[in-house]
Amino acid sequence: GYWYLVGVSAIALLPGLISRAPALFLTGTTAAVSLTLLIYMSVISSLGRDGGLMGLGHLFSVPGMFIGTSISAWLLRFRLNASLGWIIAGVAFVGAGLGFMIAQVIVCNTVMFCDELSYRFYR
Repeated sequence: GYWYLVGVSAIALLPGLISRAPALFLTGTTAAVSLTLLIYMSVISSLGRDGGLMGLGHLFSVPGMFIGTSISAWLLRFRLNASLGWIIAGVAFVGAGLGFMIAQVIVCNTVMFCDELSYRFYR
């Protein structure tokens, strides 16, 4: 339900909020969360009834998004000297997206079968 959409967004935004990242960091993180949710909704709706428990792949990949967001927040705070807004948003987007994708590959190719998302890595 809607609690999942709010919960995933809140969990992904926590590293940026704790490290007091700029507002555009939170924008990039929110864009990455929204994109992953939209991709999953699209794949599940195209599968119809066979989509079943495929949403668990997203649920189990959220910790990777959290780790990726934490690393990108740490990089922006201590290593990168970025002042342009689109760079800050881009680092957040890439960090969250890359963390999610790494977790996605691990989860969907070892623990569970994510139908279309697993199949693409085997070809």
